[in-house]
Amino acid sequence: MKTIYLLLVRSQTCLSRTIHALTGDSYTHVSIAFDGALTTLCSFARFDACCPLPAGLVREQPAAGYYGAHPEIPCALLAVPVSEAGYARARAHAEAMLARQDATARRAYRYSVLGLLACRAGLPLRRSGRYFCSQFVSKLLALTGDVALPGPPELMRPQELAQLPEAVCLWRGTMGALAARCAQPSLTEAASRRMMEREENHPCKREVPQYDLQNLWFRRA
Repeated sequence: MKTIYLLLVRSQTCLSRTIHALTGDSYTHVSIAFDGALTTLCSFARFDACCPLPAGLVREQPAAGYYGAHPEIPCALLAVPVSEAGYARARAHAEAMLARQDATARRAYRYSVLGLLACRAGLPLRRSGRYFCSQFVSKLLALTGDVALPGPPELMRPQELAQLPEAVCLWRGTMGALAARCAQPSLTEAASRRMMEREENHPCKREVPQYDLQNLWFRRA
């Protein structure tokens, strides 16, 4: 088995506040990573930390960009176990998209504002080269063949990904605290697997107890 990581956040941007006001969701943005240290973190978000647009497919860092400037942002880190073949498919697809984005000076994949509005209206809208964050992440999870999404990627919200029965919550806190932990070399897939084995009765859709993170998730393998 392999692990895919989902980082959910709720920032204080105008878009995030609007989504929270309309839905009441605890989290309004989601990113995906293929390693526990989150060095492969990516999503559809703003290109510039100071401006909401333009936006599109970007690499993200917990300690840089918008997150670095706002360490107080609440976040949750989830682990989703998948098969090795499913992990390879999802990661290869994400890397191919990122490579194309780099080769086209960020023109290949742009943020789908219309798709986000259609999602709110319950209308799935698929546009070539256009995604919003949870649509992108949901598409990659669907590619694994191991995650049962409750709906099509075009209608998935970050909050719904937080409630996937396959997901286990590894962390709830602030982005600044998470960034400090990720800077330690002790976050490994094996450690995450031990966490999932210990807490298999506590999927993220339930209330997650407080963990001794020094002795569990961040313990050296």
